[in-house]
This record gives sequence, C-alpha cells and structure tokens, in this order.
Amino acid sequence: MGKIWTIAKKELHAYFSSPIAYIAISIYLILVGVTFFFKIPFLFPKENFFEAREATLRPLFQWSVVLMAVLLPAISMRLFAEEKKDGTLELLMTMPVSDFQVVMGKFVGALAFLAVALGLTVGYVILVFALGKPDIGPLLGGYFGVFLMGGGFLAIGLMASAWTKSQIVAFVVALVISGFLLFADRIPELFGLGGVQLFNLLSFNYHFESIARGVIDSRDIVYFLSVMALALEITRYTLESRKWR
Repeated sequence: MGKIWTIAKKELHAYFSSPIAYIAISIYLILVGVTFFFKIPFLFPKENFFEAREATLRPLFQWSVVLMAVLLPAISMRLFAEEKKDGTLELLMTMPVSDFQVVMGKFVGALAFLAVALGLTVGYVILVFALGKPDIGPLLGGYFGVFLMGGGFLAIGLMASAWTKSQIVAFVVALVISGFLLFADRIPELFGLGGVQLFNLLSFNYHFESIARGVIDSRDIVYFLSVMALALEITRYTLESRKWR
C-alpha cells in the first residue's frame, strides 16, 4: 500500500507543479458556475438560478458530470502516454513495484486531483445555503455520484493512456468512450425508439440519477465500481503485455 501512496503523491505533485491542474480546475469552476447560475438557452433548458427561487444544487451536479466527461480525459491522457513518449515508463516498470501498484498509484493520484476540484465547489454550496435550505440528502448524494462517475472517467482515461504514446489519441479515445457511457441511455431516442433497458444499464447518467436524488442503490454503486475495476484491469493487462514482446 505504501508504494501505491508514493506513486499517487508523485502524480498529484506532477499535476500541481505545472499549469495543467490550475488551468483545468479554473475552467471547471468557471464553466460549472456559469451553467449553474445562469440560463444557457442552447444547452440544457433550465431557469436562471436567481429566478427559479429554488435552493437546489442539482444543476451543479448535472453540469459537473458533463464537464468532467471532457476535462478528466484531458487530465488523465498523460498518465502513461507521456511516460511512454519520454521513455521513462520502462524505467518505472523495472523498479520494485508491480503493474497493479503502478496502475493504482496513478489512479489514486488522479482521484485526489478530482477530490480537490470538487472540494473547491464548496463556495457554491455555501451561497445556496445562504439563499435557502437545500435538502442534505440530494446534496451528499450528488457529490458522491459525481465522485463515482469521475472515477469512472479517470479509469477510462488511464486505460486509453496505456494504449498509446500520443496524449491526443489517448484523449480522443477516452472522450469517445466516456461520452458513449455518459449518454448511452439517450441513444435509442436518436432512432425514435423508447427506453432500451440495455442502454440504460450501460449509461452513467442513468445510474447517476437516483444517487443524485439522495437514493443510494447498491446496484448503481456496483456499476460504477465495476467500470473502474474493468478499466483498471485492462490497463494492468496492457502494461503486463509489454513484457511479452
């Protein structure tokens, strides 16, 4: 466990020792704030927060997951691709750490970055509490759901990064997979079909909805954890397969 934490701290330090983390977090906070408080006609239809007269953070969480589907692949695209390009991955793999520890260390470091970004939205929460009394259940459920979904995006980004030396390719692959899983439940609508249960079961958004309402269903938690576990296992297998060549 100590080696995982060491790698995680190294990755977290790498994020905040460069402009990447500050730029990504700033973009996230600005965009989520604008979309939360103001009406954007050409996007999800909703009232201006100050005109709606409802103390709810639901739009904040809805916009967070959409923005993270883009920002988190951008953050995770470098985790392995950069090391492959620089030739430092081989050096890392010769150290007394297992493939599992390397994968988990990088993943935990990325999760810590996600936690920091989410923690900085507390200002919006304080403002909403100053204007009204939002329900605690949906508030806690929303943060929990966003963190789970963010973990899924990061695991997918890590997997894509392990497949290529190009950060751009890793970003595009992770973005496509994340976008598909996020909006899978809406794909049948494009073809004039009703809700198709298979697409619902695959959809991040579908599993997020009940958690965001404060209803914690073990099936939704198991789904997100399964996505993370599968993506991380594929990542580990990808690293291990390099030894066979």
